[in-house]
Amino acid sequence: MANPFDVQYVDGIDQQIIGSLDYGPFVAAYAEYLSDGLQVPNDGLDVGLLRKRYAALLWKYGEAKAQKPYATDVKDPRRSKPNSIALDEEKLVHID
Repeated sequence: MANPFDVQYVDGIDQQIIGSLDYGPFVAAYAEYLSDGLQVPNDGLDVGLLRKRYAALLWKYGEAKAQKPYATDVKDPRRSKPNSIALDEEKLVHID
């Protein structure tokens, strides 16, 4: 069995700036290209454009989610959190 951690170096594909730790846009773009069965472009990825695109997709997702009426079939009553305690008003400190 081949070593699953062998690294294959490929020349001519876009890379981020050395020292930059912002991998998010690159990982998302590569995953999108590969999941669609497309060749990753060699001419560079515009990171600013990728950020705007993914922000717009998240915004659209949030808007669509907010428009859906949610209902639950759960009939169980809400239970208090197991680590919550009832507060004693006499022991609270009030700051004015």
